[in-house]
Amino acid sequence: MNGVTSATWPPVDSAGRRWLFPMLLVVGSVATAAAAVAGNGNIGVAAVPVGAAVLLGALWLIPLRIPLLALIFLGLGLDATDEGVWNSPLAPLGHLLNHNLNQSVSVGALVVPLMTIALGLLLVVHLWRRVSLSRIDAVGRVGFAAPMRLALAISFLTVLLECANGYRLGGDIQMAKIQVQDYQLILLMAYLLAEALRGPRDYRVLGGVILAAASSKSLMCLWIFYTVEPRPEVATTHGDSILFACAAIMLIAQLAHRPIRRNALLALTFLPVLLGGMVANNRRIVWVEVAAALIALAFIGWRTQIKRRLVRSMFLVVPLLLVYVTVGWNSNSKVFSPVRSLRSVGDADNGSTLFRDLENFNLIQTMKIGPILGVGFGQEFSEVVTTPDISFFKEYRYMPHNSVLGLWAFVGWIGFTGLFMALVVGVFLAALSYNHARLPLERAAAYTALGMVLIYMIQCYGDIGFSERESIFLVGPALAVAGQLALTTGAWNARPAPTTVTRRR
Repeated sequence: MNGVTSATWPPVDSAGRRWLFPMLLVVGSVATAAAAVAGNGNIGVAAVPVGAAVLLGALWLIPLRIPLLALIFLGLGLDATDEGVWNSPLAPLGHLLNHNLNQSVSVGALVVPLMTIALGLLLVVHLWRRVSLSRIDAVGRVGFAAPMRLALAISFLTVLLECANGYRLGGDIQMAKIQVQDYQLILLMAYLLAEALRGPRDYRVLGGVILAAASSKSLMCLWIFYTVEPRPEVATTHGDSILFACAAIMLIAQLAHRPIRRNALLALTFLPVLLGGMVANNRRIVWVEVAAALIALAFIGWRTQIKRRLVRSMFLVVPLLLVYVTVGWNSNSKVFSPVRSLRSVGDADNGSTLFRDLENFNLIQTMKIGPILGVGFGQEFSEVVTTPDISFFKEYRYMPHNSVLGLWAFVGWIGFTGLFMALVVGVFLAALSYNHARLPLERAAAYTALGMVLIYMIQCYGDIGFSERESIFLVGPALAVAGQLALTTGAWNARPAPTTVTRRR
């Protein structure tokens, strides 16, 4: 491990913070008195300003990576009210964090989630620390490759320009906000983590946070499946498909690149839990995501001993698998239920698939209206062919199931290129870092970052993945890790080794 990953806790710069405690004391006292009056003496209401002051003071003093990791766990691990067939006891907190505040507080102007406010506050803290030359996040700072920084800026500006383009053409700015808010937070999360993480030493912690959240959601799905509503159509949201798939390939990548007892035990312990969650949640696309990520590993992965064994096993398993699929293609037996799920993905007789085919046709017709810049965000796609009624989902003409085709229709080829610049550069840097990595941890992290972006793109193509909030806490970290690894592995700006010239005598 290199020197930048072994830094100690940063020294406290007390001279620059002498004003902090008196200011918090004065503001907290005034706010507590005001809250006590407004709440008619309610102790809970009066305590809110004190709690907020303590939280803000902590955020001002602790390293940025700590609140970021906490937000990742909360964003992935908590469900929100009425998002599934069952609400956990913590669902109101998840709703407060991830939905517009005006749904929880009687203030109509609060049309942003608390999570957005929290990340915005962390951005302010980060910028202040950079301006004031604070060393809280500077000790052990790795930074990230310049192409990733530029790509994040291009994607961010593209979103703003396409929102302006849609508004110029009469679009609904509120709907534009709904369309792009999660992707903007992906970019913000990527930037903050790239500035806050201390390289590979923090990747284990990040992976542990994601695995803990995925395991808790899997257990929740199994609880629903076996106790709340036996064999429900679905247990939780579509976004959990991304979470389960990313956590699974993270475990597999770690085992494939370092097949030691610890990693084997982790895989044997948690993979069954994650697979159980996938089965209980009953989303077809998750199997496609896991399979695609494993195929990517087979193509780019190093020729490790465990990989060679897996490849040899595949030569024995594939013929049996083909026989199983052929025999079960038209069977209604429970033994062949995975085959039926696979067939339904492209079966036009399936109602869900038929709806998507009609919707895709309408998106292609919309693309013809503005192939260069598109119609902008905040615009509906053209419904040339009438689809089955889903008027209960009032945003359906702003958020089509196929987000990839939808984005082509809304922003055109120039907008699409700028919008996904961060993802393309992230995949490029992850693949480049994989080939330059020397440590198993670095290779596993590079592959996982690449796999997470691949899973996200499949979700975008299959079912409104562009607006899944789980992507904020998975794709954002993936881009940050890819940008950092490009520097720590020497993949970006790497200098060729000097050659020795031997003279003849």
